[in-house]
Amino acid sequence: FHPKSETALRSISRMDGRPMPGPGSAFLSLPTKFQKPQADAPVVKHDLATDICDQEDDNLNRLLTNVRCVRCTKMYKENENKDGVCNYHPGPTQTALRNQNHLDRITFLCCGGVQIGFNPILNPAEPCKSGRHFSAEDRQAQIDAARGFRAAAA
Repeated sequence: FHPKSETALRSISRMDGRPMPGPGSAFLSLPTKFQKPQADAPVVKHDLATDICDQEDDNLNRLLTNVRCVRCTKMYKENENKDGVCNYHPGPTQTALRNQNHLDRITFLCCGGVQIGFNPILNPAEPCKSGRHFSAEDRQAQIDAARGFRAAAA
């Protein structure tokens, strides 16, 4: 038996260095051609969805009519906005220069009030100003007016 003989090369390539599986082993023969799936996918029929806008929904009306105040972060209705309903701190705050947690002390520089806790607030500081609620649209209109004034002055 010479290693370069033809029968030796055939037996090595056929074995590929691995033992041949015996009868009844876990090796299964691969299919020779593509077979159609045995079961068809189930067909799901959907009813027409009802439009949520067609229904009278109190929550939807509440969300569409209420506005969030940028000063005190409370929700309010435009027609109920009057003087003295919004209590807030107008100035900046001073905190530790790290991530805020529930035991942080927040000092309001406008009045010196100290609040303990960020979310949730454990001991709130009394607000030092009161006035009307101020929406994000009102703030944007104020910024745009200031930009227009600066552009006209330049």
